[in-house]
Amino acid sequence: MKRTVNKLENCHVEVICEVDEQAWKNAQDKAFHKLAKNVTVEGFRKGHAPDALVRKKANIDPAKLMDEAINTILPELYEEVIREEKLEPFAQPKVDITKLSDTELEVKFIVITAPEVELGQYKGYKLGKKEASVSDEEVEASVKGLLAQNASLILKEGEAALGDTVVIDFEGFINGKAFDGGKGENYDLELGSHSFIPGFEEAIVGHKAGDAFDLPVTFPENYVDELKGKAAVFKVKVHEVKEKKIPELNDEVIKDLGIAGVENAEQLKEHQKAELLKKKEADLKNEYLGKLLEEIVKNSKIDIADEIIDNQTERKVNDMKQRIEQSGLTLENYLKIVNQTEEEFRGKLREDTVKEANNFFILQEIGVKEKLEVSNEELEFELSKLADQYNMKLEDVKKALEKQLDQFRHNILMGKIETFLLENNN
Repeated sequence: MKRTVNKLENCHVEVICEVDEQAWKNAQDKAFHKLAKNVTVEGFRKGHAPDALVRKKANIDPAKLMDEAINTILPELYEEVIREEKLEPFAQPKVDITKLSDTELEVKFIVITAPEVELGQYKGYKLGKKEASVSDEEVEASVKGLLAQNASLILKEGEAALGDTVVIDFEGFINGKAFDGGKGENYDLELGSHSFIPGFEEAIVGHKAGDAFDLPVTFPENYVDELKGKAAVFKVKVHEVKEKKIPELNDEVIKDLGIAGVENAEQLKEHQKAELLKKKEADLKNEYLGKLLEEIVKNSKIDIADEIIDNQTERKVNDMKQRIEQSGLTLENYLKIVNQTEEEFRGKLREDTVKEANNFFILQEIGVKEKLEVSNEELEFELSKLADQYNMKLEDVKKALEKQLDQFRHNILMGKIETFLLENNN
């Protein structure tokens, strides 16, 4: 097979293949037998009649035969191109049939290859690393928050206040007519949680169990089309008012929290301080790494095929659509609420995709240049940590991750590269 290879811009390679006449004939024969496999010729068992008789009997559309022959030969042809030209494809190729007849087939592949990275400076930056610290006030707030998470709700006789939970029935009306989605029964609403539109929760403050009243509101301008800016009246009935009872900080309550090695107030404070410090250190590390990668990308040259960015952006768009729909909104309504056009929405996701792709391929190139790898011993160690974390046998973890083991190893590698960067850029 004769091939012509041309390197194009933006990580594209053009490969023109002139398929051998015999190989093309074999593909047509194979296609014919596939299309004619159910043809019966009188006097012969199915599949055993001479080709000439089968062809006469089958009356197969020549265009359909050519399509099937092309589909038969293309996968093998593409695999051969990739293997022999040592190409690393990163997306589906563009395929064009440039010559076609009974005796000749010429195919043009546009192969989208791996991004090209020319690293600039990636060591020796001094961007001002910050040290994480935790104050006594933060520890106290964290302990209080932990206790609040374990608070119980008790019935309250008096008026509802911010922070209380009310059980209500409600139904909304515009110009005296009920609207879709504006009704609920025995609904638990924490006052001050901002679950409802502005003004709704605040208007329940001061009411008691048994109260029934009209609650006038105006929907915000950045709401869905059917309701935005409109005045409405909700008929509300309060069934119960509950207040949070936060447990006292004592050894019994602390043991009930179920934190390993924590049995008293001092140990709880030390534990919360360590957790806060760990989180702050991780946040500062990610913040510094982000600044560092921004500088490295700025001083490097990176060429990524548009198709890679387009495909990943489309995945992000679809993921966002699914999440929005799961929350009960359409994309159109969501965009109105956040005051964005679909073009701006897609543009922001594309911008994020470009940044993520640049960072990923820069990190990968640094790993190659520094010869950073993950040994089998390191992989085993990380798998053992995972087994301990989930209280599983190592063999069971390996079996569970069998299909994702390469990705798991790659994640470890990316962590090593990030650590290398942080150690070499103060």
